[in-house]
Parts: sequence; C-alpha cells; structure tokens
Amino acid sequence: MSEMKRRRIYIKLVESTKSEDFSRSKIISISFLYATMPIWLMFFALGISSDKEAFDVIDMHDCDASVINTISATIKESDELCEGFRKSDKARQYVDELVKKSRFPPAESFDDYINKFLFPDISGYRNKALFLGYMVKCLLMAFIGKRKCDNKDDFRNKRLDLAGELLGRELRAHIRHAERRMVKAIQRDLNSDRELQDLAHYIDASIVTNGLNRAFATGSWCHPYKRTERCSGIVATLRRTNPLQMMSDLRKTRQRVAYAGKAGDARYPNPSYWGKLCFMSTPDGENCGLVKNLAVTAIVSSRVVQPLIESFISCGMSKLNEIPTENIQRMDKIFLNGNWVGSCTDSASFVLRLRCMRRSSLIDPQVEIKRDKHQKEVRVFSDAGRLLRPLLVVENLNKIRKPKSRRYSFQELMQQEIIEFIGVEEEEDIQCAWGIRHLFGSKGEISSYTHCELDPSFLLGLSCGIIPFANHNFARRVLYQSEKHSQQAIGYSTTNPHIRVDTLSHQLYYPQRPLFKTVVADCLGRSDCTIGRRDDFSRPEYFNGQNAIVAVNVHQGFNQEDSLVMNRASLERGMFRTEHLRSYKADVENKDGTKRLKKEKIDFGKMESKRGCVDNLDDDGLPYVGASLQTNDIIIGKVSESGEDHSIKLKHTEKGMVQKVLLSANDEGKNFAVVTLRQVRTPCLGDKFSSMHGQKGVIGFLESQENFPFTHQGIVPDIVINPHAFPTRQTPGQLLEAALGKGIALGGTMRYATPFTTASVDVIAEQLHKFGFSKWGAESVINGRTGERMQSLVFMGPTFYQRLIHMSEDKVKFRNTGPVHPLTRQPVADRKRFGGVKFGEMERDCLLAHGAAANLHERLFMLSDFSQLHICQTCERVANVIMRCVPGGKKIRGPYCGFCKSSENIVRINVPYGAKLLYQELFSMGICLKFETEVC
Repeated sequence: MSEMKRRRIYIKLVESTKSEDFSRSKIISISFLYATMPIWLMFFALGISSDKEAFDVIDMHDCDASVINTISATIKESDELCEGFRKSDKARQYVDELVKKSRFPPAESFDDYINKFLFPDISGYRNKALFLGYMVKCLLMAFIGKRKCDNKDDFRNKRLDLAGELLGRELRAHIRHAERRMVKAIQRDLNSDRELQDLAHYIDASIVTNGLNRAFATGSWCHPYKRTERCSGIVATLRRTNPLQMMSDLRKTRQRVAYAGKAGDARYPNPSYWGKLCFMSTPDGENCGLVKNLAVTAIVSSRVVQPLIESFISCGMSKLNEIPTENIQRMDKIFLNGNWVGSCTDSASFVLRLRCMRRSSLIDPQVEIKRDKHQKEVRVFSDAGRLLRPLLVVENLNKIRKPKSRRYSFQELMQQEIIEFIGVEEEEDIQCAWGIRHLFGSKGEISSYTHCELDPSFLLGLSCGIIPFANHNFARRVLYQSEKHSQQAIGYSTTNPHIRVDTLSHQLYYPQRPLFKTVVADCLGRSDCTIGRRDDFSRPEYFNGQNAIVAVNVHQGFNQEDSLVMNRASLERGMFRTEHLRSYKADVENKDGTKRLKKEKIDFGKMESKRGCVDNLDDDGLPYVGASLQTNDIIIGKVSESGEDHSIKLKHTEKGMVQKVLLSANDEGKNFAVVTLRQVRTPCLGDKFSSMHGQKGVIGFLESQENFPFTHQGIVPDIVINPHAFPTRQTPGQLLEAALGKGIALGGTMRYATPFTTASVDVIAEQLHKFGFSKWGAESVINGRTGERMQSLVFMGPTFYQRLIHMSEDKVKFRNTGPVHPLTRQPVADRKRFGGVKFGEMERDCLLAHGAAANLHERLFMLSDFSQLHICQTCERVANVIMRCVPGGKKIRGPYCGFCKSSENIVRINVPYGAKLLYQELFSMGICLKFETEVC
C-alpha cells in the first residue's frame, strides 16, 4: 500500500445509512486511515465541546435549508453511532476503535497518529479542527452552488517540477534505499554477534551513484507521491541544431497523464495560460496540448526562504490561537501556501500593505498575494513551481522621467516599483491594459487600469514572438514555423564547432540577420539593449537563414505546388551553403590501456581488409586529417588480439573529408578514438526550404541566372515561388515581410514587424511609394529568355528563408539485393540497415487503379519473398521434401506426401514465403489448408 494513499483524507457527502425513510438524506463523512465516520465525531474527538462551537468552526451561518438538513442528519447519524459522543473522551474512544479495526491499523496511539496523519503540518488539535471545518465549508459551498469546483487543469492548482526538485526527489529516494541497506547490514552483524565495523564500512555510495546514472540513462524517475511507480519522459536529449531550438527545448513544459489517449480538458487551452504559456506552440500528435512552451517573459518561481509570518502580523494579521472561535466568522482568513495561519478584520488594507512591502523589496518579489472577496480569504503563495510574469504598474509609470536615450535594466525597473511579478491567482484581482496607448480614453482621461502589458507579443513563446507579422497568418502556419521549421533550420549553433565532438551538427556558412526587427528579438539580447535603436540588433543567432530576393510568379511549370525554382548562380556563389560534421567513435580496448592497437604488429596503411578500403589509414588505424573518404571506406581500423577485423566503415550513403582525429579517455580510464568527417553541401534538387511563415517548399528546378526575369534596376530573384501558395496556406504575412524588407533596403525607417503592434498595411505601402515603387510591391520585369517585357507585374522583395535539415542526400534509399528478415524472408526496413523501399497499401491501391497487375505482382512477390512449395494434387496438401529410401536400398531426396504416402502427383507452385509461414502456423494450431492446383 502506498504511504501517500494512506495519508489521504476524504470529506464526502454520502447518503445516510441509518435513515429509515425512502429518500435518504445526505450526511458529511470523513475517511481517515481507511476508517469512515461522520464528520461530527471527528470534531468532538479533536476537542470541540458543543454543537455551536462546531457550527462556528464550519462558519456556515448564512446558509439555506439544504445545508441545515445535511448538518442535522450528520449530527443524528453521529448520535446513533456513538451515544454520548459530545463527551470528548467518548468520541476519541469511538474514533480510536474504528481506526484500529480498519484495513491497515496504525501501531501508534490516538495522539500519535492524529499528529502524524491528520494534517501533520498543522500543530494543535484546535487548529486541525479549524482547517477541517474550512474543508467542510468548501464542500458545502460547492454543493449549494456558491463556490466553483476546483479545476485540476487550472494553473492555480498546479506546480511545475524543475530540475532541482526532480533531482532532490530522486536523490532522497536513493539515500533512503542506501540507509535501509546500511541498517540491515548493521542489524545482521548485531544479531550474529559479529564485531561492528566503522560506519564507512556499511555505507554503500554506489547505490546513490548507480541510481542517478540509471535515472539519466533510462529516463525513469521517482513518482511524486507513488513509491511503487516511476515517471518516464523526464530526461530528453538537448537538441542543438540551432540556438532557437535549444532555448525552446529548455522552456518546454510537459504534463503527465495517465494514458496517451484522450486526456479531457488537459489538452484544451485554459484562461490561466494567458501570458504564462504560449497559446500557439504545441506539438501535433499524441503530445498535442500536453507539451507547452513558456511565454517570453514567464518565469517559474523558486521557493521563498524568507519567513513571512512576522510580515503578516505587521500588516494586521492575528494568529489563530489568539482568536476566539466565535469571532472567526467575522474575520477574513489568511492562508500561506494552503495553510491557515491567521485572520484579519480588514483584508483590503492587509493586501495593500503587503503588496507595498513586496514592491519595495521588503519581502521577496516572487510572493503571490490574492484577495478573494467572495470567499473572504487572502491566499499568499511562496512555494516553488508557480508561473509568474512581469507587468507594468500603472500608478508608478510617472517615475520614468529621464530622456528616451536612457537605458533601463530590468532590475532598475523592479527597484523603482515600475514592474512587478504577477501570478495566476493574483491576476484575477487586477485590470491589465493591452498596451500603454490603451491607458487613456478617447478624450485623454486616465482609465481605471492597474497594470499594463509590457508588449502584446510577450504573450507568445520564444519561437512565435520572432515571427514577423504572425498575427496576419493562419494559426496552423504559425504553429508549423514555431514547432517545426524554426527548430529544423540550419544556422550557426555554436561558436566553437571545430573543437566540439558532436555526433551530428550542421553549420550555415554565411548566416544573415533579417532586415526586419521584432520587440522579442530586441529583448533577447544584451541587458542594456534599447528597443528601437537602428544600430543595435540583439542575438542574431536566433534567426537561422539568409535574405533572398523572392519573386511570386510561375516559371515554366517547375514551381507547382510546394516546388521552388532557385537561381543556380546564387547557389554557386555560396547562398545556403552548409557544412555537415559527423563524428564516429570507437573504444580502444588495450590491455594496458596506454598503447594503441597492436601498433608494433599491424600496419593499417598496408593491411588488406575484406570490409573496405584502408588506403587512407595511417599505421595506427586512424585516417589522417584531410583524407577524402568515400562510401564503404574504413574510417577506424580496429583488429582484435586474435586478428579478427572489427573496423568501422562508412555506410553506403556516407562520405566526407576528415576534419579532426581525437584520442582521449573517459572518466573510467577507457581509451576511445573519435574521427570527424566534414562535408560541404550546396542545395540541390529535393532539398527543403521554408520562410518564417510556415511556407515550406522543396527545390524543383535550378535555373540559370540568364533565364530568370529581372527588373529595370537589374535585380534578379534568387527564388521563384508559385502565387497559389499564399491563398491556399493563408500566409499574407510573407507578402508584408517582402514589402517591408524592400522599404528597409531602400532606407526606410520603419523596421519592426512585431506581431499585434506593427504598423498598418497602408503605412508599409506608403514607405514603398516614397522611394518610387509601387505601393503593393509589384514591379515590371523583363523575360530573361526573350528579352521582352512581361505583360504582368511581378511581386518581388527580400524574404528571410531558412534551409532545413531535410535534404535529399540524407534520404537517398536504394537497393537491389540486401538483408532480409530471418523469419518472414522479406526485405528489412530502415535505411541504416540497407533495408528495402516501403511499398504500402496506398501504393498497392494506385497500381490497382492503373491496372498494372503485372507490375504489382513483380513488386509484392517476385522482388519481395518469392518461394516455392510442393503440393500433392491427390489430397491438396503440402508435401515435404525429405530424404527417403526407395526399393533397392538407395536413398533419394525429394518431395513426398505424408498423408498419401506417395511421391506421385506432386507439383511445385510459386507462393510468397509469408503464405507458407501462415500455413505452417495454422497447421500447428490444428488447422490444415488445402491448395487447388488445377491451373498450375
């Protein structure tokens, strides 16, 4: 039995078991240590002396008839179960007997298990009774409809477990395991009259070390409250394709559900997400709605170690033990992290003074203060795992009186009480403006807002907030860019790629920053970054791509659907050229651990290997730097002591030049060798590209520059995209980006494309018109093939494009013959194992629709699992090929029917090996199939 399950306390409304009328009334019961009893008995067992005092504890004086009937039925039920329970000793004795008769009775006395299992964080019977009465009040208020039921998917009722909390929980579990092992070892020596050793002799530190290593290796960690269960998916590999992908992975939240199917409201957006979680970024598939991303300015609170009770008292709180029971109903309750710590008479003044202390840093800025007028409660939270976000304090905005060129740091704004952190619960008490311009009415009067958003784009996540004009695009396209394309874009992931040893990494040779800017991108940079400065562009590595001149036009039919036509000359000049590094590792298993593999006996430079070419290997079995390796070449030569070849060779699609060779050792002293190959890739047909608006496409044709259309200024586009891409995918934001980028390139001053706060389309059009271009970005172009002016205008402008990691060279899959599955004898899957090309049901249906039966027969039979089977025409069963004796004592091998005891009338047919396997499996179950061979 779980210890946490044993500690649970349930307060329920159940039907009375003693009432004899047809319609049984409801009573309030409590389940404690697997013992169920009326709540009134527990009140009197905790020291309540009268029914009036119990009413005062519940604080339900203003209630309707249903509550009165419920409480009356509870009192009547208690009186019938335990006569004279109003005497404290009688109620305690009844509760103790009931608990001792439960399924798992405690071994402690009444006082001990009450203090241990009934609200162990609350001291004193009276305080326990008060909190129990508060729980009863919440239940009755929800029953009569005056209080909403708690939503488990609301972030007011949820906490995030960060790395420190998870590691602490796992470490405590392994320390307890090591402690139990140590106690057992000491007890074993004591019982056997052995001499006790030093304490260090009984401590096994490997339990903690191996436990933590196993947790990181398998991803299986301790459950927060179930000791017998483990949580999976806690550990994940940090992806480093680009810095934006790494930061997005670090800011993801994952919700645990009982199963991977429908999780009810857990997948749906909740109002508590506003400003804390990005309402756009979530993966598709089974994790949709369960994996979320933090908003740009959202933080997760840490545990506040500063004591707050003294601050509460200075603000007007009275402790519970100082308040008479009959006066509690006239005061507002004060809770600290769910514990009832006191009450006050004026909650508004208490909250105001406490918030002033928080803004002036007298208490921690991450303390959350909530005043519930309806329930007459003040809830203060200082625990870890809460979601907070910064907001501007409207009443203190007048403190900003310095020139606009002054740079304010976030800490300075916090010290001047201009910014404060607001939590999920406290946000219900404020009135937040959408922006500073919304603080004033149409006539200039000051509105009643208490707080203001820093910027509307901060409601989005990191990968969504840097998308230009994201509010103009279809939501699905924004989701694709934020969750897929931005994290698959090749950029410059690290500043030291040549001294790192990553298994696989990609680097863009000439990364560029986009022409536009966003507020989110500005705030991601240095701490002294000023929003709006033209000479300042912060953190350009979050944009992974290059600025390309994109023309929206058809081109010889080569850019249909997702296809792109690219300028061959631009690619030859280095546009979207990337470097790919792949590392290969091999353990060096030397006996002495210092010498290389049989260096004095084997010369790899002259050795002949059956597995591949060894011409580029030195005498130590490693290639020299700068060696060009091709498919099937050996990259690391390795031979065992017996002379068996264990070399590592390149697969059928791998090649490259040796970038570096490394010999090192791990923490355990085992030597290993690492060889890194470098490959330079220029975009080719089939490579995938995408704009920042989810407008993905693959290269369908590489056109020469002289055949491309060009403008009167001599501008030749780098990419030609089909016009149908914009209405079908609903991405007008890309057109606005191109128009804005053209104006910026011409010297325009408006550079921001921040979602929700950008300038209107008319302003962008006027900026273009000011420089002598069409307002809508269309230009007259000349046909490069004929030299004549094209009749239609072509929309053209600079657009930021990303090269994705999906390349045709990595997806090449071909084979003539290769490995097959040992059971089914069909070609294996997986490109790494040199598997076959998948031919599924949809491909089969296409060939059937075309009437290509012969091609279908060849693909699914002749080139898959062709086999032959012998059939007896007499009994229509399978004949076996066996070795048998014939008259004369001669042994022959051939088909023989075991049913007919004859070798005549046997024919050989062609069947798939899967059909033969099915026949044998059915035959083992007692089901025999017959084959008609009249047409064979």
